[in-house]
Amino acid sequence: MHKGYVGLMTFARRLARVDNIAQQDSAERAFNKLARTFASQVEALKRYRSKGEQKMIVEHVTVNEGGQAIVGNVTAKGGGGGKKSAG
Repeated sequence: MHKGYVGLMTFARRLARVDNIAQQDSAERAFNKLARTFASQVEALKRYRSKGEQKMIVEHVTVNEGGQAIVGNVTAKGGGGGKKSAG
């Protein structure tokens, strides 16, 4: 993926320093292909890294006097979203 990024930047520099229309067309086509390839690689990496279920297992909990704890399996929706109380 790094090589794709380096190639993309190489053709970006080449596109900025063209002498004629033929060079511009060639560099523009290569730059466009590399940019699309790099974007698809980033998307694939994102899908790879975020696949699967995230799970946390707590094995030991200490509850001090006056504290409360839930014992058992707890399932919550991700994102930390929830109703917040005013006040």
